[in-house]
Amino acid sequence: MTLPHERQLALATAVRSTALAPVLQLQSGFSDMRALRASVQALQGERDSLAAQLFALQGVEEENLRLRALLALAERGKNLFVPANLSPAGRVGEGVKRSFVLDVGTAGGVRADAPVVAPDGLVGVVRAVSLSQAAGDFWTHPDFRVSAMTDDGRVFGIIRSLGGAHSLMQLDGTPYQVELAPGTELVTSGQGGVFPRGIPIGQVLELTSTEAGWARSYLVQPAVYPDAVREAMVLVEGGATGDMTDLWDRAVSGSQR
Repeated sequence: MTLPHERQLALATAVRSTALAPVLQLQSGFSDMRALRASVQALQGERDSLAAQLFALQGVEEENLRLRALLALAERGKNLFVPANLSPAGRVGEGVKRSFVLDVGTAGGVRADAPVVAPDGLVGVVRAVSLSQAAGDFWTHPDFRVSAMTDDGRVFGIIRSLGGAHSLMQLDGTPYQVELAPGTELVTSGQGGVFPRGIPIGQVLELTSTEAGWARSYLVQPAVYPDAVREAMVLVEGGATGDMTDLWDRAVSGSQR
């Protein structure tokens, strides 16, 4: 303390550069680490924010694509359908949803047994209707059945759900003499009094069994998966007597199927 100022500065410089050098380096390193950690946290926050925005934008884009396809179908089938928001319903923890609720009812022209469709094809059927809501079953419901045929109208059978987590269909009762190739398109046949002719159902995947030499069964990949449906169309005109083959041919040509 009694040394001249110049001597104090020289002594302090010598001490810093020798005995205190490791301590000062550690302090500088800790300071840099704190600054780097703060910078990393800020970058992580920006990244998470950008990821959330990108996810939201992807959801909006997917919704726009779904709505455009739905509007294209509605335009081609003027006065045949009423649009509806669809909410899956069922037990908590159920792997594959079997039922749904629509936000339209008798006030919108919806009736029991009305087919429910999406731009890619068959979704299910209405079972019960109130004034402003309707409840129905997806094709995944174990009681669901629909008469099907190949898109050329040559082979007929009955479609049912196989159940389980894979959400696949099975085509039963086709003639033993005719074997369907993988990729064969299946549509509703118009038989049975519920579904009109020509609604896409799915594609044949493979032969699963033969029955006593007179019938064959096939595994079928569905055109529509319940988890992917949030907006749908309910058929309010035409009923099972209509033929929608041409309608879906044109609608599918502009969709993403």
